[in-house]
Amino acid sequence: MNEQSAGCPSLARVESRQGSLWQVYARRTLTFGAVVLAGMIGQAAIAAETTFMPGERHFLAANDCLPAPKGAVVLMINGAVTCGNAGTSTSPQAHFDMDMLEALPSRVMATHTPWTQGRVIFSGPLIRELINRVADKVTSLKVSALNEFSADIPISDIEDYDVLLATQRDGQRMPVRDLGPLFILYPFDAHPELLNEQIRFRSVWQVNELNIK
Repeated sequence: MNEQSAGCPSLARVESRQGSLWQVYARRTLTFGAVVLAGMIGQAAIAAETTFMPGERHFLAANDCLPAPKGAVVLMINGAVTCGNAGTSTSPQAHFDMDMLEALPSRVMATHTPWTQGRVIFSGPLIRELINRVADKVTSLKVSALNEFSADIPISDIEDYDVLLATQRDGQRMPVRDLGPLFILYPFDAHPELLNEQIRFRSVWQVNELNIK
């Protein structure tokens, strides 16, 4: 028996052992790769649900229709939003600064109100046109104010009447202490039947949020 055969394994046994080691290494590498891939997929799923900063594009293609606010956000619309610029991919929101609201088609309404003296000129977008800008079909509307007051407005109101989201009074933006920054205004002079307690309750001032369903 020579030295090689007495003290060392045969070449075939060495190759067999090396082959086994490579198989174990390959299996471990594949397992590690699968774990890493699963982690990446999980992180991507989590990222899809994270909150978007204003201006970031959602996965909904329709969101390209609404630009990002550049100034302070004065109105948030949530709920059944299909065209948003904030929120999440599954619950988008529409955020507006004052310039964005005033860039929408505006209406001017000269009317008396229960809260002002004389005939006052208000301007701003119609509520129904604002909602149509960010949603496809809406069956209910809840308006909330800075002081946490809220009121439900029937969709029939904004369909039957030119209900305004007033952004200006007599050509000037309204401060918080004077009905601002946003005011739900019904056409009282054009429709005197609206001068009742129920409609006064729905005429919310200091508006900062709309919830639509």
